[in-house]
Amino acid sequence: MNRSIITTSSLIRKYKKKPFSVCLIEDNKLYLQGLVFQIKNSIPNIKLSGFSRSSTFMQNLRHKPEIAIVDFNLDERSEIEGIELIKELKSQSPKTKIIVLTGEKSKAVEEECRDEGVFDYVIKEDKAIESIADEIKTIMDSMLRKMEKQAFSNRIRFMVGFAVSIILILIALNVFNPRALE
Repeated sequence: MNRSIITTSSLIRKYKKKPFSVCLIEDNKLYLQGLVFQIKNSIPNIKLSGFSRSSTFMQNLRHKPEIAIVDFNLDERSEIEGIELIKELKSQSPKTKIIVLTGEKSKAVEEECRDEGVFDYVIKEDKAIESIADEIKTIMDSMLRKMEKQAFSNRIRFMVGFAVSIILILIALNVFNPRALE
């Protein structure tokens, strides 16, 4: 059996069972607690870690979360914020999808964030938590669809390879023993 089929299929099963890793950095501890509570209650199969300082957030990047929710404007206790934090996050964990959460309604800041490759830019307002939960679900669904597509592609490649092998065997049998196929 083709090893890539087994690997991709088992990866999909693993992702459907294993919680998606999400890191969240928000300097307002009360808002952070509310975000963590609401997101955990609205999305099953998620491992959410919340941080109020950029230094502890960056130390935890070694776990390579699938998703990072980043407050753009952190307070003075944080060593790094804004675009620098996004750039550092992208350099340490390039596959992590970033959602920027901010009170900053500037189109220039949003454009700068998007230029750095953030997945989405969410303004802190009444529906921010619902928006973030929807974006997390979108990312999770997209990752699973991508893996399922890869698994399907691997299966097709395997079946085509197998069919070609059978055809070559039949041709070889016919060439070396023309009566073998009668």
